[in-house]
Amino acid sequence: MDERTLTILLRLIHILAGIFWVGSAFLMAGFLIPTMRATGAEGGRFVQTLMERQRLPLYLGVAGALTVLSGAGMYARMVAATHGAWAGTGPGMAFGAGGLAAIVAGFTGSMISGAAGRRMGVIGQTVGPGGPSPEQRAEMGRLQARIALGAKLTALFLAIAAGLMAIARYV
Repeated sequence: MDERTLTILLRLIHILAGIFWVGSAFLMAGFLIPTMRATGAEGGRFVQTLMERQRLPLYLGVAGALTVLSGAGMYARMVAATHGAWAGTGPGMAFGAGGLAAIVAGFTGSMISGAAGRRMGVIGQTVGPGGPSPEQRAEMGRLQARIALGAKLTALFLAIAAGLMAIARYV
């Protein structure tokens, strides 16, 4: 594969996967999670279906990985082509900081929201026909708050990443 084709392919993967990842993060943090919390059990069932049956976490993980890996590939190619000089330029530093923000977003989403969501799924499996016990309800409330916090932090770091990527070539 020639250099031009590889560059086009990496950019296409990076931008399309990034659009899905960032847009999903904004949708989750700004609308779906607040709606889930406001609608109680019905919202919980909706999000449980979204996460377990529709496998949204899998798609978000793949999109995040494709975004970060294709971005790292493009960054490494530019650094290699300039023997490291590009990394010290304004655009190189902005793209690097944006990449770092995206990596932090991925870890934040996985370690905070993802871990709390997995725990909530385990609790949901143990809820009896009479609904959750007071202890389960309290823990689910704490987990929902943790999921909301993780989603907001993830969206924030992705906003920083996308913002830096958008302006990097002009700094």
